[in-house]
Amino acid sequence: MGADGETVVLKNMLLGVNLILLGSMLKPSECQLEVTTERVRRQATEEEGSVANYNTTGKDQPMVFNHVYNINVPLDSLCSSGFEASAEQELSAEDEALAEYTGQTSDHESQVTFTHRINLPKKACPCAGSTQVLQELLSRIEMLEREVSMLRGQCNTNCCQESAATGQLDYIPHCSGHGNFSLESCGCICHEGWIGKNCSEPSCPLGCSSRGVCVDGQCICDSDYSGDDCSELRCPTDCSSRGLCVDGECVCEEAYTGEDCSELRCPGDCSGKGTCTNGTCLCPEGYVGEDCSQRRCLNACSGRGHCQEGLCFCEEGYHGPDCSAVAPPEDLRVAGISDRSIELEWDGPMAVTEYVISYQPMTRGGLQLQQRVPGDWSGVTVTELEPGLTYNISVYTVISNILSLPITAKVATHLSTPQGLQFKRITETTVEVQWEPFAFSFDGWEISFIPKNNEGGVIAQLPSDVTSFNQTGLKPGEEYTVNVVALKEQARSPPTSASVSTVIDGPTQILVRDVSDTVAFVEWTPPRAKVDFILLKYGLVGGEGGKTTFRLQPPLSQYSVQALRPGSRYEVSVSAVRGANESDPMTTQFTTEIDAPKNLRVGSRTATSLDLEWDNSEAEVQEYKVVYSTLAGEQYHELLVPKSLGPTTRATLTDLVPGTEYGIGISGIRNSQQSVPATVNARTELDSPRDLMVTASSENSISLIWTKASGPIDHYRITFTPSSGIASEVTVPKDRTSYTLTDLEPGAEYIISVTAERGRQQSLESTVDAFTGFRPISHLHFSHVTSSSVNITWSDPSPPADRLILNYSPRDKEKEMLEVSLDATKRHAVLTGLQPATEYLVNLVAVHGTVTSEPIMGSITTGIDPPKDITISNVTKDSLVVSWSPPVASFDYYRVSYRPTQVGRLDSSVVPNTVTEFTISRLYPATEYEISLNSVRGREESERICTLVHTAMDNPVGLIATNITPTEALLQWKAPVGDVENYVIVLTHFSVAGETILVDGVSEEFQLVDLFPSTHYTVTMYATSGPLTSGTISTNFSTFMDPPVNLTASQVTRQSALISWQPPRAEMENYVLTYKSTDGSRKELIVDAEDTWIRLEGLSENTDYTVLLQAAQDAVRSSITSTTFTTGGRVFPHPQDCAQHLMNGDTLSGVYTIFLKGELSQKVQVYCDMTTDGGGWIGLTCVLLDAGLDNIHRITSQGRYELHVDMRDGQEAVFASYNKFLVEDSRSLYKLRIGSYNGTAGDSLSYHQGRPFSTEDRDNDVAVTNCAMSYKGAWWYKNCHRTNLNGKYGESRHSQGINWYHWKGHEFSIPFVEMKMRPYSHHVTAGRRRRSLQS
Repeated sequence: MGADGETVVLKNMLLGVNLILLGSMLKPSECQLEVTTERVRRQATEEEGSVANYNTTGKDQPMVFNHVYNINVPLDSLCSSGFEASAEQELSAEDEALAEYTGQTSDHESQVTFTHRINLPKKACPCAGSTQVLQELLSRIEMLEREVSMLRGQCNTNCCQESAATGQLDYIPHCSGHGNFSLESCGCICHEGWIGKNCSEPSCPLGCSSRGVCVDGQCICDSDYSGDDCSELRCPTDCSSRGLCVDGECVCEEAYTGEDCSELRCPGDCSGKGTCTNGTCLCPEGYVGEDCSQRRCLNACSGRGHCQEGLCFCEEGYHGPDCSAVAPPEDLRVAGISDRSIELEWDGPMAVTEYVISYQPMTRGGLQLQQRVPGDWSGVTVTELEPGLTYNISVYTVISNILSLPITAKVATHLSTPQGLQFKRITETTVEVQWEPFAFSFDGWEISFIPKNNEGGVIAQLPSDVTSFNQTGLKPGEEYTVNVVALKEQARSPPTSASVSTVIDGPTQILVRDVSDTVAFVEWTPPRAKVDFILLKYGLVGGEGGKTTFRLQPPLSQYSVQALRPGSRYEVSVSAVRGANESDPMTTQFTTEIDAPKNLRVGSRTATSLDLEWDNSEAEVQEYKVVYSTLAGEQYHELLVPKSLGPTTRATLTDLVPGTEYGIGISGIRNSQQSVPATVNARTELDSPRDLMVTASSENSISLIWTKASGPIDHYRITFTPSSGIASEVTVPKDRTSYTLTDLEPGAEYIISVTAERGRQQSLESTVDAFTGFRPISHLHFSHVTSSSVNITWSDPSPPADRLILNYSPRDKEKEMLEVSLDATKRHAVLTGLQPATEYLVNLVAVHGTVTSEPIMGSITTGIDPPKDITISNVTKDSLVVSWSPPVASFDYYRVSYRPTQVGRLDSSVVPNTVTEFTISRLYPATEYEISLNSVRGREESERICTLVHTAMDNPVGLIATNITPTEALLQWKAPVGDVENYVIVLTHFSVAGETILVDGVSEEFQLVDLFPSTHYTVTMYATSGPLTSGTISTNFSTFMDPPVNLTASQVTRQSALISWQPPRAEMENYVLTYKSTDGSRKELIVDAEDTWIRLEGLSENTDYTVLLQAAQDAVRSSITSTTFTTGGRVFPHPQDCAQHLMNGDTLSGVYTIFLKGELSQKVQVYCDMTTDGGGWIGLTCVLLDAGLDNIHRITSQGRYELHVDMRDGQEAVFASYNKFLVEDSRSLYKLRIGSYNGTAGDSLSYHQGRPFSTEDRDNDVAVTNCAMSYKGAWWYKNCHRTNLNGKYGESRHSQGINWYHWKGHEFSIPFVEMKMRPYSHHVTAGRRRRSLQS
């Protein structure tokens, strides 16, 4: 289209604008313009009679916009017009006469067509009153025309292309340029060749033969005609340009058909099976394809699959006959169950949006919950569940918000493991246990006490509200494993376990007998429990000196306690020890006897006295009791002697019988206690003949008289020596007291002595000087001179004197002369109390009547005095220090002498007189020495002072600890030189008081046992011999970490084993557990220190395993403890019931998969009871609910099965057992077949023998009513029931609840019922096994 075309388009646009302006100029009250735009999709061909002017292709259907303009002109103006644009509406010629103008604008590229149809009412032409208005409109139109001319110049190819828009202008102002507008006629006066109201239509040939309308000089023929002048008949729609019109009929092209060739021809004419519509076959139900030759799939596979031979092959994730449903997951498996979670696994397609897991507890009011997981998951763990509940679990597949049908399972969570197990009180025969309560509902507890040797044991069941229990009647000192299990129906929680040992009973009836000063004999009754050793402890009451401890090996029931302190109160206790456990001690007290005085010795002795001295008792005695008598038992005497403050006490026995041997015993006395006596035998000197006097003398004889010796003697011996020096002797019978010596020399002086003799013993002599004829006292004789005394004798005067006077004084103190008057018969005197080393002047005067003789003079110097207060100190094994006080008299030096009291030479040393102590060395260890000391001046020596002392023992040497283990060590040492009675070992660790151990003196090693692991010990030891102890030696050592003990493998299955142990005593951080198989595989685990068991999972079947366990602390590890076990194999690869699972080693009750007849394709999930009556039971109630009667039939048809029904009401429980159980198939309506009855509930089920199964929708009973509907259940009803185990729970109305007629009748709903079945052959096997155990 050229410029003319563009002009036409612009004119059309201008017309539209003018009309809009016209509407806007009218007052609202006078004229209204309503413009409506409609968007419709047009067909390729318009209805007949419409003006078609399109330049669009057949690719797409054009978009048509219809514009409707409503212009209301007031009546008084006589101008009103209405404009509508519609693609389908036609104005009837019978309506008001209208001037009709139609125009179209089409865009080929955008496929947009604008259609305008304007109808001007003819009656609106009179405009007499509107001339001014019309003039204004004309002016505006002219202005718009100018603007359109400007727009035409700006038009480019993008908006005004050639042929971009076509149409016909029905009204153009100024008569379309082909005429003049006349206001008078209100119309156009056309130029020649143009017609029309606005002179826009060229004239047409023959006036279109009155069969059409002339438009732009061309005829628009009526529908039935065609040709330039509309003179020819017209084919329908001009054959739609798809054929030739021949005499009004279309001859269509090959691909088209129909009277107007407007219809496409269908392929294969739809194979004779469908209807062809516009070239498309409309196939009947069941066929599809462009020619209806293919079988049709349901719903065209919903667009989610491909159809093949009428069957849908669905895309992954969809299924169903039309692929409309999302495929549910497959093979829903329970991979793990705990008390609070259930681990699920399933198989599913890859293209899954997500999975929905729905779970709800099967309890009244249980809340249904959901969990969503991504579609690439194949499992999930459902958490935060309640323990001990059965959950109904459904898993859905979701693809594009479409939910599949669920795959379901009923799974029961385990009961929680009881927590907080602890022991409140443990005695010899009782254990009080407590644990934490559960926050959920369950039936009760089961607590068991199993001894370590698995012999016997105690099991008790407790209510659920009880959380403590006191078990009595246990064995003392027995180790028990305590298990606490929660119970709910037939479910059992995992046990919580702990080991406890009852307190070992201690020794009883302790008795101390045969108590001496240093020894006591302790007896007791041994404990009943097996113990490692008896612990005997003793010590002074009040704690002085600590306690001594002995470990005694059972079954020893007595022990001699030695080295006690005399006269002391002791407490002794005896207890039993096993491991780290110690019984309560049995205690008593005793007092040791007072020890006898030691080293009793006899000092000086006379005819009538004995001087005694002894070392004081160790006990704090008050006094000593001295008992003495002759050996014949005559003259028994007692004497109490107070204890001296020094180390020794002395006593003198007087008035003794001369020449007589006495038995002497000395005992210590304290209050009412008396020690055993220290004894000695001593003989008194023979009594000297006394008062020897000369009664007469002659030239050759001397007559003597004396007093008879009081003691027993054999005879007297008289020795007489003249001045010539030749002595003579004569014996006189013991009964004589006088004798006359004859044949003597005349006028000679004789020295005569008389002694008494008894055996080899000889008394002191009595001496007298005598003269034949008259003789005065001639001179004095001095003897027995000491530092403080002297014995003076003299001869008899002749004739005898009336009395004698003895005077004496130190030479330098003659004025202090002392006088002693003596009987005339006396021939000797003893001066005492003299000063040492002093010369005394002595004179003797005989008095005859009034006549005093001349004094006989003599002098004597007393001896030097000995040192005093000898003491011993700093005693060692080979030396000691002697100390003393110096004597009064002057002297030159000291002589110290010493020798062993048993056997040994006498050694002496000279000590200067300026020192008062001396160290004696090179002594023998542990030897008793007699130490003597005297002073020496010139050739004169003082008396000796003596004491006894023991040298100290020398020490054992080389103490070491070897062969150290966690609980033991061997002590070794070398013995000292001297004899050893015992070694005392003191064992200490940390700040704990030491343990004292007594070891025999012949040993040089000792095995320490029951030590604490990982502990640093200090050992000190010394040797003892009698009262002597050596110095101490010591060593240190540390025990190793002890390993865990009692490593055992239990609950061994095909792929798992429970490894348990007892912890070590030492502190530790963790365990290192290693297990390895024979094929070389090895795995190491770190286990927490507080754990004492672990379950090994994922093991290989039929494999030998070795488990190694060590305790670890920092970098230190204990020694290894080990055990072995062998996993089992499957007897039945695909078990067809619970009994075969049990024989495979599956001993835990729970949900299992069985394979009917052992075929993998026939698997059923069932609950297996593996504990009741030999185990192997299939929970029939679960099968009824989950798998249905068909599965029960399939299971029972595998062989002969037995049925067992457990019922319980509180503590009352009964059962019913039938030795045969079979459910027939569906064709037989699942008839019940049972065998012989046995049990305690009564036979109520045999009434239902042979009955088919009835439900509310399948009434197979013989009653008038529907039993299943009447009694709220599904059962093998007859008319109606004796048992109704699927009745309504808790319903006690007649026959409505869970009934077993022969036990509780029809009006009691049994709260607990469990039905289960197993192969009858397993019953026989289990019975045989029980009989074997009983035998």
